[in-house]
Amino acid sequence: METVDKPTAHLLCNLLAEYGVRNVVISPGSRCAPLTVALYRSNKYKLTPIIDERSAAFVALGMALRSDAPVAIVCTSGSAVLNYAPALAEAYYRRVPLIAISADRPYNLIDQRDGQTIRQADVLNNIVRTSIDIRDENSESYLNYANRKINEALTEAIGNIPGPVHINMQFNAPLTPINDIQTVDFGHKINKIGHCVVPNLSQTIGLIPPTAKILVVAGTMHPSDKLKKILEVNNNKWLLFAEIQSNLSALPQEIIINYIAENTPDIVISIGGDLVSASLKSLLRSLRKIRHISVGCDDNFVDTFGALTDIVNCRPEIFFEELGSYLKSNPTWSRLIGNTSVACDHEVTDNLFSRLSKAFPDADFHFSNGMAIRYAQKMRGLKRVDCNRGVSGIEGSTSTAIGAALVADNTTVLVTGDMSAAYDVAALAIHEIPPAFKMVVLDNNGGGIFRVIQTTKNLPERERFFAMPPRFPLKELAKAYGFTYFETSFENPDIDEFVNCKTAPAIINVKLEEDNYKML
Repeated sequence: METVDKPTAHLLCNLLAEYGVRNVVISPGSRCAPLTVALYRSNKYKLTPIIDERSAAFVALGMALRSDAPVAIVCTSGSAVLNYAPALAEAYYRRVPLIAISADRPYNLIDQRDGQTIRQADVLNNIVRTSIDIRDENSESYLNYANRKINEALTEAIGNIPGPVHINMQFNAPLTPINDIQTVDFGHKINKIGHCVVPNLSQTIGLIPPTAKILVVAGTMHPSDKLKKILEVNNNKWLLFAEIQSNLSALPQEIIINYIAENTPDIVISIGGDLVSASLKSLLRSLRKIRHISVGCDDNFVDTFGALTDIVNCRPEIFFEELGSYLKSNPTWSRLIGNTSVACDHEVTDNLFSRLSKAFPDADFHFSNGMAIRYAQKMRGLKRVDCNRGVSGIEGSTSTAIGAALVADNTTVLVTGDMSAAYDVAALAIHEIPPAFKMVVLDNNGGGIFRVIQTTKNLPERERFFAMPPRFPLKELAKAYGFTYFETSFENPDIDEFVNCKTAPAIINVKLEEDNYKML
């Protein structure tokens, strides 16, 4: 097969497949042409073309989250790579393996007023696990060096603590003639032999009284059926505070917060990422003489509650399996669970969110930041939940959900605010959005969260500078981009036609009034 005569492009193309990459999101450009042609003609990858690099990176994030595999993104030179930053920052803190590949001018043209040229090498250093810079050379010694450096970067991306990496590829003249591919096999995988050592947990666990009042706090996590089962089987030995994006099941948050305010836990064990609940964080930070054990693979000392005493660097499944066999049933927690479980089982709710839960029992749910993820904490029985809660604010939520939908074989439901949707409107232009993608827009006339939180709700500048109702003709945009459009109200939601729409991706606009915020 004919292809471009760029050895380093072929080297990278071959190695990506060796490290499990199957999906690549490409943004157009001339400098990245060697990479695009090599990747496409290799027949090893599914390429998704997206013009907007910012949206492309979030789509790749969604793909990586849903497929549980590394995903590569490719862009041209200049400021294009800077648009990757928000999604890479999110991926960095959520431990998602994204491989950012930027084409670049050769080093001798940097700062020489050559078009589309900036200092690309290391430009993303603060939000990736490693960065490498590869020159456009074809000597045997340099290709051996390039092979080693690319192996190092890809190993870092999928390692014990996975995350994004940046590979900067210099090309002297990208649009070279198309030639017969050389017979040399460029690139070989360098295997790193080893495994995560299972720590000796007896020292840490042995210092825990068998009947201690233990509060387990779970933030953002990938779904784990094994961990979920371990926590449920031993639910009379600890009290679990699990936010919806932890993909675990627990009692309603209000019940737990009210209870621990009167029954101080002896030990807090935290797992997963960041938390939405300001109430819980404030409460735990106010407590004195508690012991905080952080469990999970991390390279930072995470002291969320100002009481960190132990870091257990292992998978939560390993820790809780051993802890569960050691602890005895705690009568205080057992009474709480027994008394409230019955009440929760008989709880009757009939609102938008309960209807969505029942209508899509097997769907993957994505929530934008702000009001949407706070409403989500009221929902129960969801199969899988994701949210760009880490660092991205309202950015990229639609693109991330669409990215997940592109690699999923079931329904993907995005619940987002009108401001979040307006911010990421470029995502609606992505080609081949599957009919199984459903988008619920909570239309509260701008940033409704600013009408609720203490810092802004009473400011005279609130509406103009914070809530900022967007110019967002959603109905017209939906029609233009091939979505089926519906409208309903929050008080009396009618979602049947939206749920049953099978011929095209669907958007439903849900109008909220300020009184609807009271459920928060």
